[in-house]
Parts: sequence; structure tokens; C-alpha cells
Amino acid sequence: MADLFSEGRKKRNKRMIYILRKTYEFEAAHWLPEVPEGHKCGKVHGHSYRIVIELSSNELDKGMVVDYKDISQCIKGPIIHVLDHQTLNDFIENPTAENICLYIAKTFKHDFRMNFYRPTHPWFKGRDRRITLRAVEVSETLKTNCRVEFMETL
Repeated sequence: MADLFSEGRKKRNKRMIYILRKTYEFEAAHWLPEVPEGHKCGKVHGHSYRIVIELSSNELDKGMVVDYKDISQCIKGPIIHVLDHQTLNDFIENPTAENICLYIAKTFKHDFRMNFYRPTHPWFKGRDRRITLRAVEVSETLKTNCRVEFMETL
């Protein structure tokens, strides 16, 4: 059983999976152009958004799936700094929580691949690294959120 928990083990472990979650926040306004006339969300309003990125792998490198700072690099620059205190309709045609999740996932995947999966990056060299974007969650309020689950390797 001790073999199961070997720190920094590079060999894939088919008996367990490591799941990382990192949470971020930003403020933004939006309106929903496709709701019926008179719907309160058809008017410009704002939210304190909370987003959660969830990654997984069944292998570790130096004791980690991925460094949290690398996740932040792919979220803060291309997503948080772009959307914070902006009108989401300028970036997403119909900014429902579901579409915001998809926008974040697409942007994150592209940036993560460009920064960490190029053949010149140390993580890429000499192995078939399997990190999966498992889910993106977007919360508009404490009571409303959307979670989109993916099972594709980054």
C-alpha cells in the first residue's frame, strides 16, 4: 500500500486520480439579449463572479499535477484582466453562465497549451504528460452557478 503513495512518482497510477481546483474572482456587467422582453436579466446588471478551474491527472511531476502559479498565469492574464470591470457582452455574444464557462475553458485551454505544452517546455520533454481540464464553474451569486465538465486532455 505504501507504493500507492510514493511522493513524486512519475509512473501513471491507475488506482487514483489527483484533482486540483483553483478559484478566482472578478467583477463584470452583462445583459442577456435572448431572454423574453421584460425579463430582469435583459437589462444591464453586474455580478461578483467566482470561477473555479479543475484539472486532473493520474501522474505527478515533482509531487504536483501542475504548479498553481502556472494555472494562475493562464487565468489571470487572458481571462481575469480582460473581463474584470468590463461588460461581458463585448466578449461573449450571449453571456449566460453556461457561455461564460465555455469562453473561459476555450481561453484557458489555448493559453495552457501555448505556454506549457510546447515541445520546448520542460514539462513536455521526454514524456506523454496527461493533464485533463475536468471542469469550469462560474458563479454569479451565492445561489446560482454553472459547472461544465470536460474530459479532454490538455
